[in-house]
Order: sequence, then C-alpha cells, then structure tokens
Amino acid sequence: MKRKLYLFLLSLLVVAALVFTACDKEDTGPKETPEPTEVATKAPTPEPTPTPTPKPTVEPIPEDKKGFPQEDAEELFKDTFDEEDFGNYLTLQGSYMAVEDGKLIITEHWSAYSPIVDYQLGVEHSQYQMSVTFSASSGTSPWSSLFVGCRGPEGNVTIADKIGYFWVAFNKDAKAHVYPGGGGVYHGEQWNLKYFTIDLPEDFTENHTVTVVDCGDIIAYYMNTAEEDYYLILKVTFEGEELVIHDHDGNEIWREENMLQEEGSFLFFNHYCASLVDEIVVKGYK
Repeated sequence: MKRKLYLFLLSLLVVAALVFTACDKEDTGPKETPEPTEVATKAPTPEPTPTPTPKPTVEPIPEDKKGFPQEDAEELFKDTFDEEDFGNYLTLQGSYMAVEDGKLIITEHWSAYSPIVDYQLGVEHSQYQMSVTFSASSGTSPWSSLFVGCRGPEGNVTIADKIGYFWVAFNKDAKAHVYPGGGGVYHGEQWNLKYFTIDLPEDFTENHTVTVVDCGDIIAYYMNTAEEDYYLILKVTFEGEELVIHDHDGNEIWREENMLQEEGSFLFFNHYCASLVDEIVVKGYK
C-alpha cells in the first residue's frame, strides 16, 4: 500500500516538473510586436531660400591708372549740342539755357543741369570721368562761375548750396574756386563763402576742357593747356573721416571732415556766369 502511494506521489512530481518546464519555454520566446499607436509621416522638404542675385562687380582699376583720365574708357554719354534736346538732362531753371550753332548758351543768370548718368563705383565700372569743353565771358568772383561737380544726388539735380557734393567753379579768370563739401551752410557761413582758390596756367576766355575723374578713393580735376592735355588742377584723397586736397605739385592745401556722399552723378551749376559749352562726354572704365 505504501509502495503504491509512493509511486503515485512520484508520478505527480514528474508531471508538475514537465508542466513547469513547458511554461518556462513559452515565456522565453519572442514577444509579439505591438501595433504602433501613431503612424509617423515624413515632413515636407522646405523650399530653399532664394539667393539674392548679386550685383555685377568689376575688377578695381589698376593703381597706375587710378585717378587719371582713360582715353579708352567706355563712352556712356555724349552731347555736342547739334540740336536743342534736354531730354537727356535733369535741369533747374532750364529757361536760361539754349542751344544755338552747336553750343549750349548759358545766360548770366543761374541754372543747373545734370546728364542722366548715375554712377555706382565697382558695379559696372571701376572709374568714371566727365569732360566738359567750355568758355566763359564773365564772372569775377568765386560764386559768379560755372560750377563743375561730382558725387551729385542720383536721379536729381542740385545747386551748390547743399552739403554732400564736390564742386570746382570756373569763370573767365585763370583761377579755380574749390567748394570742398558742396557748399551748404558750414558753422554759420553761407555757401558762397566756403571755398578756396587755386591759380591756373590759363584762363577760360577761350575754350578749355575740364575733366573730372572719380574712382572712389580719388577725385581729380584736370584741364587742357597749350602744353598738356591733362594738367592736374587738384586731387582729393580720403584719410579716415577726413577729406584731403592736394594741388598740382602734390602739396596738401586743404583738410576737413568728409561730408561727400559715396557716389552719384556729375553736375553743372551756372551762377551768373555767361558761358558757352561745346561738348560734354561721360565715360566709364571697366
């Protein structure tokens, strides 16, 4: 009896061990992959930010040509006054200007004009120059003159009572009157008092050509004489916040705060100086 009971208990233990082993094997099997609770979506690819089109640039003018007129520069504007057409100019008091016999006649009043050629140095050209051929039959004071200017306002024309533009004034005498900051009121002074005078080798009772050159860090004025095609009247350089002017021989003759704008246009302002203009030419050097 005891033997049968013993065998029965032993059988129960074997069955229990087999059941436990089977359950353990099921637990060590691979787990079922859970269903995702949210389906991921691919974000749309953002459109690339458009790159602004850069302005065209040109190489700087070589040092040996900088500030000197270039005969082979590209011609941008030319007027020989074969007919009266001021459509290529911005004018002030244009009624005091007339064209006759191939000349621009400017009466002894005041008027202003500017060829419609704005310049941005380093964009299309690295240097600009304007030549004007003219004579004067009147004018005996620095403000009774034909003013030839640069760094004028883009798309506009002005006169010498504004700050920001560079002017050199000529009349029948052999002198150039320099308005270094463009006139305007300087510390209580009227525009026609802010100047200094340079002696010239020849007067303007006969035709002469004045050429203005601007390459950004140099502004220079020239005139033709019986001996030279380009006689240097003055040269402007820039040192920090100052404008420095040198004469024909390279001597410093003026220094002051630079109030000129960086670029702009060429200008004419006639202030009670009867004059005859034969030709205006604007060129740009690449």
